[in-house]
Amino acid sequence: MNLSSMLYLYSVIFGKLFIDAFLVDSCKEKEDEVYAIIAPWAGIPTWYTGHQLDQNRFASVMDDLHSRFGPGLDMKVFEAALRRHALDTPTMLGAPDNWDQVIKEFVTMARNH
Repeated sequence: MNLSSMLYLYSVIFGKLFIDAFLVDSCKEKEDEVYAIIAPWAGIPTWYTGHQLDQNRFASVMDDLHSRFGPGLDMKVFEAALRRHALDTPTMLGAPDNWDQVIKEFVTMARNH
């Protein structure tokens, strides 16, 4: 392999690493932004209940997310932000032991909102 081929190969490898690192940072920034936007709903210990106030807060933050990101909100980013809230927010008696199914349901509702 000659020098120019080696330099090209290194630039491809390091370029990909740089792009991957940039994408990870970009996804983390979006997750942080979504986390902040959904806080008025998901930061409340009753966020997952069917209570009318929780439903109203969910609808409000979904409107805020659509205003900020349009219809192209990445549901994986939404799911990650919601999971952080589920783990960070103090829970009340009767809260689920495992949030997976609850989060899956809200991701589906968010997708269909």
